[in-house]
Amino acid sequence: MYKKNILREYVHNSELRIFSEKLRVRLSKELAEKYDNGAYNNYLKNMEKYFNMLNSLNIKYPANANPVLYIYIVPDDNFEDMLQIPKSFSGQKGGGKPVGCFDLDGFKSAYGVSQNLCENRPIDITNIARIENEIHELSHLIHDMFFSKNSIINEGIAEAIPLYVMGLEDEFDEHREALLNMDESQIYSASEILNQERNGIFGKDALLPNKSCSFRLSYISSYLFVRGCLETIENKFGLNKIDSLQYFLELMKQSSYYEDWLIYDIADTLDLGKDELLSGKSLQLEVVKNLSKNKNNKSI
Repeated sequence: MYKKNILREYVHNSELRIFSEKLRVRLSKELAEKYDNGAYNNYLKNMEKYFNMLNSLNIKYPANANPVLYIYIVPDDNFEDMLQIPKSFSGQKGGGKPVGCFDLDGFKSAYGVSQNLCENRPIDITNIARIENEIHELSHLIHDMFFSKNSIINEGIAEAIPLYVMGLEDEFDEHREALLNMDESQIYSASEILNQERNGIFGKDALLPNKSCSFRLSYISSYLFVRGCLETIENKFGLNKIDSLQYFLELMKQSSYYEDWLIYDIADTLDLGKDELLSGKSLQLEVVKNLSKNKNNKSI
């Protein structure tokens, strides 16, 4: 059924503000007045810092692209419709997520966010949960330059980039301890996650209440799966974390498969058992085992 793209109309009628060389903002005339009065400065400084952190990974994009980060700030009253917030995250007072980018010099996706999350925000220094969550969202813009696959891959890579590749897992004690204390039954196999996506319940079950998406069981399981793939790539090809990330991004770009067949394609490339990678949990459990080893080594 056809539904009017209200975000596209909003962006086309928006005002542009250039915050810095690589970060630009689109917003309504009313919100632009708040921008000009400095209401969003701290929020944008945070996002610029996180974007620079991601840029320091020196990811090579297809066609040697060098995209600009666009942030679309939208009004609070209809942000859920404008940003197409999933039902599992609906009912909140504010929110943000990657959306289609309507600016040709930007990433394939922009970051859309409700106005109330941007106004008069403090500079993030020690709130590791918030920092990780923002980098997670920006990581979606990176992988979308290469692919948009199933949620297990999309959300798994968006978690793996800040937590594993950038090393925030070492600082995010609450998240690391939550993973180490999980029961094996709480970790979903790739097949179970794919079924959740088909049934529209991906992201429904939370490990801890009132936390970010990083504490939802399907996100954790996706993270463990993708991190396991990255660790396998490192060991198989002798690569570091960043190069293994580049390899994985390109592998997903080159694969024409989705769902179960995508998991089989990954298994073929990495010399892993197809049925075990799809329906088992050995890869994910090995990641948890490595997390425990890392923790013990640092405590010695």
